[in-house]
Amino acid sequence: MEKKSVYAAIFLCAVAVAGLLAPPAGARPFGSAGDSNYNLLILTPGHSQTIMFELDDVIFNDSETFHACYFLWLGEGRITVRVGPASDLGEFSGAVYATVGIIGLQPVIEYAYNAETISVSMDVPAAGVGMLFSSIITGIGDPDFPVIMSMIVSHQ
Repeated sequence: MEKKSVYAAIFLCAVAVAGLLAPPAGARPFGSAGDSNYNLLILTPGHSQTIMFELDDVIFNDSETFHACYFLWLGEGRITVRVGPASDLGEFSGAVYATVGIIGLQPVIEYAYNAETISVSMDVPAAGVGMLFSSIITGIGDPDFPVIMSMIVSHQ
């Protein structure tokens, strides 16, 4: 019993640190009243969240243009994350975008081109935390900024 309470205390501390130390950045949630650049999600089995956000530029032109998603899950199962553009990049234009971070103890490093979707799925223990950062790495041609992106995080 004592071991479980130690793990619970460590887990709650990790969630508090993730929420308090969220980095400031230039991405904005799409259609949001606030000007927040990150989201904090709490997921239980059967729960899914869709996040829409804008990226104003390429990360190498403006190092503050990225989106951060922090999430906590409760219940053993499978976490699935899908990230992709939700807006047109413009005629004869494209982009390479990436999502990096960690889910539980497993690192995530994925990238895709244009209208492709990044998809990550992994089995998770009964409780844990994750954080993912998304940005546009490079534009091809002359993309129409801001680019609206979507991220779907689900727990099965």
